Amino acid sequence: MTEELQDEQTPEPAWLVVVGASAGGIEALTGLLTPLTRDFPAPIVIAQHLQPTRESHLYEILTARTGARVVTVDEDEPLRAGTVYLVPADRHVTITDHHVGVTPAGGDRPAPSIDRLLATAADTFGERLIAVILSGMGSDGVAGAGAVKVAGGTVIIQNPDTATHPAMPRALPPTIVDFVANTDRMAELLVELVQRAPATTGESEHSCQRSSTRCGSARGSTSPRTSRGPSSAGSSDG
Repeated sequence: MTEELQDEQTPEPAWLVVVGASAGGIEALTGLLTPLTRDFPAPIVIAQHLQPTRESHLYEILTARTGARVVTVDEDEPLRAGTVYLVPADRHVTITDHHVGVTPAGGDRPAPSIDRLLATAADTFGERLIAVILSGMGSDGVAGAGAVKVAGGTVIIQNPDTATHPAMPRALPPTIVDFVANTDRMAELLVELVQRAPATTGESEHSCQRSSTRCGSARGSTSPRTSRGPSSAGSSDG
């Protein structure tokens, strides 16, 4: 059976993972995605800020490191589990009815917009959405993460102490963050979360009891946060 025919017969995924990254994001994405394979039971859509005037090698880097399928989104296409979707420079990405699509960005704000990805994904997947904020400057993703929380989804941030540029993960209010994790532990956490019922995603078995203290060593820590309340915080890209 060809891969194309297998894709046509693949049911719509129940879960979606969306990831926002900016400066320092390539290193963080590599750490997150390296352990994953095509058996991962959810699609992963990445909004990595890119400079439209510079050629990006993100596709080549991630294809060489992860066992998951990696594709660049040029037009509207269905979401498939075990697939990582990358967005070209100077494009915004949106999620609609279990499809991912891109539109021209324009303007002077960073692209692709992390806020737009998270907000549109929250409208479609609700409590079965996991949003991850990685290294970056500015605060793109704050408003989108708030929309994820309002919809009942889960928010994870990279441990700011391990981020090359910690401003983006630190910009999220503690009230909307469920887990703080090093990138080399995120794949394990994501696998566990998508295998659990949405109502219990905040109680990870491999993490310590929900508190503000970090678990394990500084390199391998995963820290769940206590509050799951929504936030009305805004966002200014940087």
